[in-house]
Amino acid sequence: MTTTPSRPARLPRLAVGAAVAVLTVTACADASAATAAAGTDAARHRPRLIAYAGGESPGAEVQNRADARRLSGAPRSFKRYIGNYAVRLNRSSTCTNGYVGVTVETLRTDGFAVGGVNDCGGYQALWVKPHHRRWREVAGTQEAWDCKVLKRYDVPSSVVGTTCYDYDAQQQRHYDQR
Repeated sequence: MTTTPSRPARLPRLAVGAAVAVLTVTACADASAATAAAGTDAARHRPRLIAYAGGESPGAEVQNRADARRLSGAPRSFKRYIGNYAVRLNRSSTCTNGYVGVTVETLRTDGFAVGGVNDCGGYQALWVKPHHRRWREVAGTQEAWDCKVLKRYDVPSSVVGTTCYDYDAQQQRHYDQR
């Protein structure tokens, strides 16, 4: 008995076309999902500017750790730092008739913040978290920010404004840092 080699079964063109279409849509959907996930991830890590001061509000007043937990949108590390800072300030204060605490005015979530330090008087403070280290106060002033300090820490203009003072040249300068 002779056998004829069997031919592979032919799929109808419609079935093949549909399979190719499904695979193409699936591949595109996977690529879109990956792109969307990457976009979401980038958006999650993009620094946000949070203004606590404005209108009638001088900013978010912090006198203890519980107050700091209410800093909406702030990184946990900043809440912890500023809460502890306020507690130390209150413990060491001799002020009996004034506000003692910290007033956070502006924060950028990638490690920059400004606000008032109040202890029967006060000053503007600049806090930074350089290169993913710990938060710390790097400047305090009752005048314009020192240009050298702002440049050293690459402080964004959105946090400190667009002018600083050059103490070497004894003049105000335009400041622009993104």
